[in-house]
Amino acid sequence: MVGAKNVEPTGLIHVGTVAKPHGIRGEVKIFCLSGQPENFRDYPALVLIAEDGERCDYTVSSLRVQGKFVVVALAGVIDRNRAEELYGSQVWVDQEYLAPLADDEFYWHDVMGAEVVDVQGNVIGNLISLMTTGGGELLVVRKDSDEVLIPSRPEFLVEIGADRIIVDLPPGLLDINRAK
Repeated sequence: MVGAKNVEPTGLIHVGTVAKPHGIRGEVKIFCLSGQPENFRDYPALVLIAEDGERCDYTVSSLRVQGKFVVVALAGVIDRNRAEELYGSQVWVDQEYLAPLADDEFYWHDVMGAEVVDVQGNVIGNLISLMTTGGGELLVVRKDSDEVLIPSRPEFLVEIGADRIIVDLPPGLLDINRAK
């Protein structure tokens, strides 16, 4: 089945990207977007969407965590050649596989698009994505053509809701973290 590029599949959550093939038996190494590759143990099936939009559904045969990555054997992918074809594919899972949350927890995908304001009520923009870096996660916030990166740190995040995120940032942080 071929789909349009950059269209989110309904009911699925983007959890990773196929980084490269692993070994000669068809395993793939997946970069986990959440920074918690152990979560993949709860996903019995994965949906891979290639750069051209082609979607393939796979059952997970086996997996093991390797640092920030998870090495996965997918049913039907039995050699390195087939694994190489999956390189760069986005990895998605059905929402039903996500762990239940405590009352004070949330998933980032639930707050995408939320308005981001400072404690004085000034609108900074809307949350458009989350970027994972070596130093942690960054909120990517856009207002018109202006984009700013805000560290996702407990001391900066005052309140997080589906429609609004309130931040308390040190003076000058927005100026130095503007995307150029």
